[in-house]
Amino acid sequence: MSSTSNILRGLARSWKLGLLAIGAVFLLGACTQGVSKEQAAAKDSEIARLQAQIASLQTGENRLQAQLASLQTSDKMWSQLTSLMEPVSLRTMTDHRAYMLPGGELLALHFDDVDLSKAQNLNWVALGIPGRNCKQDQERVEKQFGKGFTHFHDLQRDTHGSTIPGVEGVWFVHVAVRDFDSPMSGGPVKKGVDERFMPTPAPVCS
Repeated sequence: MSSTSNILRGLARSWKLGLLAIGAVFLLGACTQGVSKEQAAAKDSEIARLQAQIASLQTGENRLQAQLASLQTSDKMWSQLTSLMEPVSLRTMTDHRAYMLPGGELLALHFDDVDLSKAQNLNWVALGIPGRNCKQDQERVEKQFGKGFTHFHDLQRDTHGSTIPGVEGVWFVHVAVRDFDSPMSGGPVKKGVDERFMPTPAPVCS
Protein backbone atom coordinates (compact mmCIF):
# COMPACT_ATOMS: atom_id res chain seq x y z
CA MET A 1 0.00 0.00 0.00
CA SER A 2 1.34 3.45 -0.91
CA SER A 3 0.28 4.97 2.44
CA THR A 4 2.23 2.31 4.32
CA SER A 5 5.30 2.94 2.16
CA ASN A 6 5.07 6.68 2.85
CA ILE A 7 4.90 6.06 6.59
CA LEU A 8 7.90 3.72 6.49
CA ARG A 9 9.86 6.32 4.54
CA GLY A 10 8.84 8.91 7.14
CA LEU A 11 10.10 6.70 9.94
CA ALA A 12 13.42 6.25 8.17
CA ARG A 13 13.77 10.00 7.68
CA SER A 14 12.96 10.71 11.33
CA TRP A 15 15.65 8.26 12.49
CA LYS A 16 18.26 9.82 10.21
CA LEU A 17 17.41 13.35 11.28
CA GLY A 18 17.35 12.30 14.92
CA LEU A 19 20.82 10.76 14.70
CA LEU A 20 22.19 13.85 12.99
CA ALA A 21 20.66 16.09 15.64
CA ILE A 22 22.07 13.95 18.47
CA GLY A 23 25.51 14.03 16.86
CA ALA A 24 25.31 17.80 16.56
CA VAL A 25 24.38 18.12 20.24
CA PHE A 26 27.44 16.10 21.32
CA LEU A 27 29.68 18.03 18.92
CA LEU A 28 28.48 21.38 20.19
CA GLY A 29 28.82 20.25 23.78
CA ALA A 30 32.41 19.16 23.19
CA CYS A 31 33.33 22.54 21.72
CA THR A 32 32.28 24.73 24.67
CA GLN A 33 35.64 24.61 26.45
CA GLY A 34 37.93 27.64 25.98
CA VAL A 35 35.28 29.94 24.52
CA SER A 36 33.77 33.21 25.72
CA LYS A 37 30.56 33.40 27.72
CA GLU A 38 28.77 34.82 24.69
CA GLN A 39 29.96 31.95 22.50
CA ALA A 40 29.04 29.42 25.19
CA ALA A 41 25.58 30.96 25.52
CA ALA A 42 25.09 30.77 21.76
CA LYS A 43 26.14 27.13 21.73
CA ASP A 44 23.83 26.39 24.67
CA SER A 45 21.00 28.00 22.74
CA GLU A 46 21.83 25.88 19.68
CA ILE A 47 21.95 22.73 21.81
CA ALA A 48 18.53 23.58 23.28
CA ARG A 49 17.16 24.12 19.77
CA LEU A 50 18.51 20.77 18.58
CA GLN A 51 17.16 19.01 21.65
CA ALA A 52 13.73 20.47 20.89
CA GLN A 53 14.06 19.17 17.33
CA ILE A 54 14.92 15.72 18.68
CA ALA A 55 11.82 15.77 20.91
CA SER A 56 9.70 16.85 17.93
CA LEU A 57 11.14 14.08 15.77
CA GLN A 58 10.41 11.51 18.47
CA THR A 59 6.82 12.76 18.69
CA GLY A 60 6.50 12.57 14.91
CA GLU A 61 7.95 9.07 14.88
CA ASN A 62 5.43 7.92 17.49
CA ARG A 63 2.62 9.41 15.42
CA LEU A 64 3.86 7.67 12.24
CA GLN A 65 4.14 4.36 14.08
CA ALA A 66 0.55 4.74 15.30
CA GLN A 67 -0.62 5.50 11.74
CA LEU A 68 1.25 2.47 10.43
CA ALA A 69 -0.35 0.23 13.05
CA SER A 70 -3.79 1.61 12.14
CA LEU A 71 -3.21 0.98 8.43
CA GLN A 72 -2.02 -2.55 9.10
CA THR A 73 -5.14 -3.23 11.16
CA SER A 74 -7.39 -1.76 8.46
CA ASP A 75 -5.64 -3.84 5.79
CA LYS A 76 -6.12 -7.00 7.85
CA MET A 77 -9.80 -6.26 8.42
CA TRP A 78 -10.37 -5.50 4.71
CA SER A 79 -8.72 -8.81 3.82
CA GLN A 80 -10.97 -10.58 6.29
CA LEU A 81 -14.05 -8.81 4.90
CA THR A 82 -13.30 -9.68 1.27
CA SER A 83 -12.11 -13.25 1.89
CA LEU A 84 -15.67 -14.57 1.48
CA MET A 85 -16.55 -12.31 -1.45
CA GLU A 86 -15.61 -12.91 -5.08
CA PRO A 87 -14.24 -9.83 -6.90
CA VAL A 88 -16.34 -8.76 -9.89
CA SER A 89 -14.64 -6.94 -12.76
CA LEU A 90 -16.87 -5.44 -15.46
CA ARG A 91 -15.90 -3.28 -18.44
CA THR A 92 -18.77 -0.87 -17.78
CA MET A 93 -17.91 -0.53 -14.09
CA THR A 94 -14.22 0.39 -14.05
CA ASP A 95 -14.97 3.10 -11.46
CA HIS A 96 -16.13 0.39 -9.03
CA ARG A 97 -14.63 -2.12 -6.71
CA ALA A 98 -17.31 -4.79 -6.74
CA TYR A 99 -17.69 -8.05 -4.84
CA MET A 100 -20.21 -10.86 -5.11
CA LEU A 101 -21.55 -12.10 -1.79
CA PRO A 102 -22.18 -15.83 -1.24
CA GLY A 103 -25.94 -15.33 -1.71
CA GLY A 104 -25.55 -13.67 -5.11
CA GLU A 105 -25.89 -10.09 -3.87
CA LEU A 106 -23.36 -7.64 -5.22
CA LEU A 107 -21.64 -5.03 -3.03
CA ALA A 108 -19.80 -2.21 -4.78
CA LEU A 109 -17.81 0.90 -3.97
CA HIS A 110 -18.36 3.52 -6.68
CA PHE A 111 -15.54 6.08 -6.97
CA ASP A 112 -15.25 9.42 -8.80
CA ASP A 113 -13.04 8.33 -11.70
CA VAL A 114 -13.23 5.50 -14.22
CA ASP A 115 -9.47 5.11 -13.67
CA LEU A 116 -9.28 4.00 -10.04
CA SER A 117 -5.63 5.04 -9.80
CA LYS A 118 -6.82 8.65 -10.28
CA ALA A 119 -9.85 8.47 -7.97
CA GLN A 120 -9.93 11.02 -5.17
CA ASN A 121 -13.26 10.25 -3.50
CA LEU A 122 -15.78 7.54 -2.85
CA ASN A 123 -19.16 8.64 -4.24
CA TRP A 124 -21.57 5.80 -3.54
CA VAL A 125 -21.83 2.45 -1.81
CA ALA A 126 -24.04 0.24 -3.98
CA LEU A 127 -25.97 -2.93 -3.23
CA GLY A 128 -27.15 -5.17 -6.06
CA ILE A 129 -30.02 -7.57 -5.41
CA PRO A 130 -30.48 -10.49 -7.84
CA GLY A 131 -33.56 -10.00 -9.97
CA ARG A 132 -35.07 -9.82 -13.45
CA ASN A 133 -35.47 -6.96 -15.88
CA CYS A 134 -39.16 -6.56 -15.14
CA LYS A 135 -41.16 -3.73 -13.65
CA GLN A 136 -42.85 -6.24 -11.35
CA ASP A 137 -39.50 -7.49 -10.09
CA GLN A 138 -38.21 -3.98 -9.43
CA GLU A 139 -41.33 -3.35 -7.37
CA ARG A 140 -40.75 -6.62 -5.50
CA VAL A 141 -37.19 -5.62 -4.62
CA GLU A 142 -38.20 -2.13 -3.49
CA LYS A 143 -41.05 -3.54 -1.41
CA GLN A 144 -38.65 -5.90 0.31
CA PHE A 145 -35.56 -3.68 0.67
CA GLY A 146 -36.81 -0.10 0.32
CA LYS A 147 -36.92 2.59 -2.37
CA GLY A 148 -33.98 3.48 -4.59
CA PHE A 149 -33.41 0.37 -6.71
CA THR A 150 -33.45 2.41 -9.89
CA HIS A 151 -30.70 0.76 -11.88
CA PHE A 152 -30.72 -2.70 -13.47
CA HIS A 153 -27.47 -4.29 -14.64
CA ASP A 154 -27.25 -7.35 -16.87
CA LEU A 155 -24.09 -8.93 -15.46
CA GLN A 156 -23.80 -11.62 -18.13
CA ARG A 157 -23.86 -9.14 -21.02
CA ASP A 158 -22.38 -6.29 -18.93
CA THR A 159 -25.00 -3.71 -19.86
CA HIS A 160 -26.74 -0.91 -17.98
CA GLY A 161 -30.36 -1.93 -18.31
CA SER A 162 -31.38 -4.42 -20.97
CA THR A 163 -33.49 -4.70 -24.09
CA ILE A 164 -34.39 -8.25 -23.08
CA PRO A 165 -37.53 -8.45 -20.93
CA GLY A 166 -37.09 -10.75 -17.94
CA VAL A 167 -33.32 -11.21 -18.32
CA GLU A 168 -31.56 -11.97 -15.06
CA GLY A 169 -29.18 -9.53 -13.41
CA VAL A 170 -29.13 -7.28 -10.34
CA TRP A 171 -31.16 -4.29 -9.22
CA PHE A 172 -28.84 -1.64 -7.75
CA VAL A 173 -29.47 0.90 -5.03
CA HIS A 174 -26.77 3.57 -4.68
CA VAL A 175 -26.19 5.32 -1.37
CA ALA A 176 -24.17 8.54 -1.62
CA VAL A 177 -21.54 8.91 1.09
CA ARG A 178 -21.16 12.68 0.58
CA ASP A 179 -22.64 15.66 -1.27
CA PHE A 180 -21.38 16.14 -4.84
CA ASP A 181 -22.50 16.68 -8.46
CA SER A 182 -22.85 13.82 -10.92
CA PRO A 183 -24.35 13.54 -14.41
CA MET A 184 -25.25 9.97 -13.49
CA SER A 185 -27.89 11.42 -11.18
CA GLY A 186 -28.73 14.48 -13.25
CA GLY A 187 -26.85 17.00 -11.11
CA PRO A 188 -26.48 17.57 -7.35
CA VAL A 189 -26.39 14.45 -5.17
CA LYS A 190 -27.15 14.56 -1.47
CA LYS A 191 -25.76 12.15 1.09
CA GLY A 192 -28.07 9.17 1.45
CA VAL A 193 -30.08 6.93 -0.88
CA ASP A 194 -29.80 8.31 -4.41
CA GLU A 195 -33.20 7.65 -6.04
CA ARG A 196 -32.11 9.37 -9.27
CA PHE A 197 -29.08 7.22 -10.06
CA MET A 198 -29.07 6.10 -13.73
CA PRO A 199 -32.69 4.90 -13.91
CA THR A 200 -33.24 2.01 -16.31
CA PRO A 201 -36.97 1.71 -17.08
CA ALA A 202 -37.96 -1.94 -17.00
CA PRO A 203 -40.68 -3.51 -19.15
CA VAL A 204 -43.81 -5.05 -17.74
CA CYS A 205 -43.28 -8.80 -18.11
CA SER A 206 -46.15 -11.10 -18.92
